[in-house]
Amino acid sequence: METKEVDVVVGIVTKGNKFLVEHRGPDETLDPDVVCLPGGHVNKGESYEKALKREMHEELGIRVKSMRFIGKSFRIASNGEKQNSCSYMITAYQGKPTARSAAEIFWTDNLNDLSLEVDRQIIRKSREIH
Repeated sequence: METKEVDVVVGIVTKGNKFLVEHRGPDETLDPDVVCLPGGHVNKGESYEKALKREMHEELGIRVKSMRFIGKSFRIASNGEKQNSCSYMITAYQGKPTARSAAEIFWTDNLNDLSLEVDRQIIRKSREIH
């Protein structure tokens, strides 16, 4: 069975030198028990920016006010899904991040807390641009 390619967005939320990560639950279909940057799928006909705003509200309860494009990447998820990802630095938002879909969220400055190398690369790149 051929696995389709999908578009996803990733949001980098920072506080000082720390960034926000989510720990996905062990029963998740996609990437169970993974610690990753928050994000999600882009719906058909939806812009990346609109998808990022929607996903950050659904997953973290925040309203993104401004963002800056960081880069594109590609990965194959645990279920074989091919993900074309666009990552954004969230430069302003309203609300306090809360775990709405992940098992937990936490702030860290340690790249090794991230399970995925692609996420570590995005954080490195965001620090170079920042």
